[in-house]
Amino acid sequence: MTSKVKVRRPLKPRDLPRRSIRFLVVGLLSSCAPHLQAPDTTVKTTTYLPGQPVTPAPVPAAWWTLFNNPSLNSLETQGLAANPSIGAAQQTLRAAQDAATAANGAYLPQILLGGASQPLATRAAYPAGPNSAPAYTIISPTGTITYDFGLFGARHYTYENGAAQAAYQNAELDAARQTVTGNIATAAITYAGTQAQIDTTNAMIGAEQHLLTLLQGEFTAGAIPRLALLQQQSLIQTTEATLPPLQAALTQAQDRLAILTGQLPGDFTAPPLTLDALTMPARLPVVLPSTYLANRPDLRAARATVAAQNASLGLAVAKLYPDISIAATGGLAAETLGTLFEPSAGLWSLAGNLLAPLYEGGTLHAQKDEAQAQLASALYAYKEAVLSAFGQAADTLAAVQNDQAALARATEAAQTANDAYQLAAAQYRLGAADYTTVLTAETTAAQAALTVTQARTNLDLDAVRLETTLAP
Repeated sequence: MTSKVKVRRPLKPRDLPRRSIRFLVVGLLSSCAPHLQAPDTTVKTTTYLPGQPVTPAPVPAAWWTLFNNPSLNSLETQGLAANPSIGAAQQTLRAAQDAATAANGAYLPQILLGGASQPLATRAAYPAGPNSAPAYTIISPTGTITYDFGLFGARHYTYENGAAQAAYQNAELDAARQTVTGNIATAAITYAGTQAQIDTTNAMIGAEQHLLTLLQGEFTAGAIPRLALLQQQSLIQTTEATLPPLQAALTQAQDRLAILTGQLPGDFTAPPLTLDALTMPARLPVVLPSTYLANRPDLRAARATVAAQNASLGLAVAKLYPDISIAATGGLAAETLGTLFEPSAGLWSLAGNLLAPLYEGGTLHAQKDEAQAQLASALYAYKEAVLSAFGQAADTLAAVQNDQAALARATEAAQTANDAYQLAAAQYRLGAADYTTVLTAETTAAQAALTVTQARTNLDLDAVRLETTLAP
C-alpha cells in the first residue's frame, strides 16, 4: 500500500494580483476601528482657594530637599531604595507591562514547529491493508504560521487597554513613592518636634529646679511658708510626668523611620534631626492647576482607568463584527528518511477562518452595554478624584497659612511670657513680688515655649502635606 501526499501547486504570477487584493482588503479591515467618542477628562479651574490666585512655581520631584537637611535627604534616599511597598509596586508595574506585551503578541504572527498540538516530527505505523501489504511509517515534520488580523479595532483597543493598564500601574508606583517620601518626612519632623518638646521640657524642669533651690534656702531661713515649697515641688513633678509620653512618641517615630527605610527597629539609629536644622523655604512652591492635574499620581491613575475602560468598550464593540484569521502549514512527509528531503516530499496548506456572530442570545450587546456603564463609572470616579485633589490642595494651603500665623503669634506670646517671668523673678528676689506671681509667670512662660515648639512642628508637617499633595 502506498501513500499519496497531496502537494499543492506553487503560486503563479497571475495569482499574485488576486491574492494581493485579498490581503489588502483584510489589512484595511484590520485597521478599521469603530469610532468611539474620546472621554472628556478636562477640568477648568484657575485657583485653589476662593479669591486667591495660584502662585506659578514648580514643585520639584525631590521636594524634601526644600528643607535643606542632609539627614532628611539621606532617609528619603534609603526609603526610595529599600521600602518594600515601592518594590512591590515596581514588580506590579512590570507584570502589567508584560501582560500588555503578551496581549499584543496575540495579533502578531504565531510560528510553531510541529503545529499547535503535534510534536516536531511524527512517526505513525499503519497495519497491513487488504492486499496484505506490510506495515509502513510516515515521517512528517511540519510547521504552522497563524495570524489574527484583529479586525474592527480589536488589535487597536487591545493595545490601548494594555498601555492604559501599564500607565495605571506606573501612576500607582509614583503614588507609592510619594506616600513613602511623605511618611518619612512626617516621621522625621515628628521625631524632631518630639525631641524639641523633650528638650524644652527638660529646660523647664531645670528652671523650676533652680527656683526650688532658691525657695529651699528661703524656707530654711524662715522667710516663706512650707506651702510655697510644696507647690514648687508639685510643679516640677507635674512637668516631669509629661516626659514618659514624649519619650514613647520619640521611640515610635524612630521605629517608624526604621520601617519606612526598610530596616528593623533594632538595627536602626536615627540620624541627628532637629527642628532648627529644618529650613522652611522662603516661599512654598505651588503649581498651576493644569500642571497639577497632569502630574498628580492618583489623577493619572484615574485617567488611565478611564482610558482602559474606553479600550474595553472598543473591544466589546469589535466582538460584534466578524474576525478573520489565517493559518499556513508547511513541511515534509515521506515514508523513509532517505526520501524525506526530495522535492516530492514537500507539502503546504493555507486556510482562512471567519468567525462572525449571527445570534448569541444578546450576550455581546449586553457586554457592550456593560462596558459603556463601566466607562461612565470610571469617568465619575475621575471627577470625584479631581474634586478630592483640589479639596486637599485647598485644605493644605489654608492649613499652612494658618500655621504660619499661629507660629508668629505663638513666638510673640512666648517672648512676652518669658519677659514677664524674668521680671517677676527679679522682683521676687528684691522682695517686690510674692511667690504666687513668680509661679504663675513661670508656668505661663513654660507653656508658651511648648506652644512655639508645637506650632513649628505643625507648620513643618503641613508643609510636607502640601508638597506631597502637589508633587508630581
